[in-house]
Amino acid sequence: MKKIFTIVALALCAFALSAQNVERTMEFEGTTRKYMEHIPATPNGSMPVLFQLHGLGDNCNNFSQLGFEALAPNWIIITPEATNATLNIMGYNMDAGTAWAAGVGGENITYMNFPIGDIELNAGVNDEGFILAILDSLENNFDIQRDSIFITGFSMGGFMSNKMAVKHADRITAIASVSGTLGHFQPFEPTGNINTMHIHGTSDETISYANADFNFNGIAIPVGLGAEALVETWRNYNQCSTEPIVYNFEDTKNDGLTFEQYTYKNEETGNKTVFIKVNGGVHTWYDDAHNDIDYTTEIYKFFTGQENVPTSIESNVAENFSI
Repeated sequence: MKKIFTIVALALCAFALSAQNVERTMEFEGTTRKYMEHIPATPNGSMPVLFQLHGLGDNCNNFSQLGFEALAPNWIIITPEATNATLNIMGYNMDAGTAWAAGVGGENITYMNFPIGDIELNAGVNDEGFILAILDSLENNFDIQRDSIFITGFSMGGFMSNKMAVKHADRITAIASVSGTLGHFQPFEPTGNINTMHIHGTSDETISYANADFNFNGIAIPVGLGAEALVETWRNYNQCSTEPIVYNFEDTKNDGLTFEQYTYKNEETGNKTVFIKVNGGVHTWYDDAHNDIDYTTEIYKFFTGQENVPTSIESNVAENFSI
């Protein structure tokens, strides 16, 4: 009986010590900010850091469930939460929900023939400072792998990921944005080369593929760069080849979608700009339980330098000859 009790006690102890998502708060510039923190229970050397940035109206608790912990058990994973944004529409204050200060908005907006003017969500909030303050705290308290600091984000979080890439390439190693591009009010003035990935559905009903139009009560408001314009902007800045390596994911699921990956490389610097085009894709985070690919897995592969390499006749012949 004593032996059984000891085994159970050890099992409970191991469970208690396992890495979990823990809710944290930080006093930042006079405001209490919230984030979810995942620290490996038994780190194996220095740890990469991943920031996960949620979409408009979402929260850190919900967005902390993307599943990166299973793929990267030695990573610190941080899911911050944005602050609420309020819009003044025709004299009325409208709650827009949680929103990152990512330069997202539009100019000279008219609603029902009423001129609203310029709208930029949470323009006065220092979200970039908040994210960097968390990173500073991690670097001061843990053994951080400083050349492996990653950011991924969905929708509004994708816009914020691109802002961080533009303004803080000295601290951020790579970003992966999903369904969110570069905000209209965020100038493209990069501080350095950085690896970028973008994923976007051609039928995105919230942030349109072609022009990043945001659908507001039936009105299309362009709030940033279109998907292909964003990829071309980063490709050109990183001086990557104009000819991409193209990989078509196997179409195995009956989901009405096909996935194409375009990888642009700078062979001298090693920088990459990667684009996954989702034909027929809408504004969501696809997973391999229902679709041909899993966004979480593909982003992890990108961050860790694992490439999807197309199979060609030439490569097969070369392999046969070497054998």
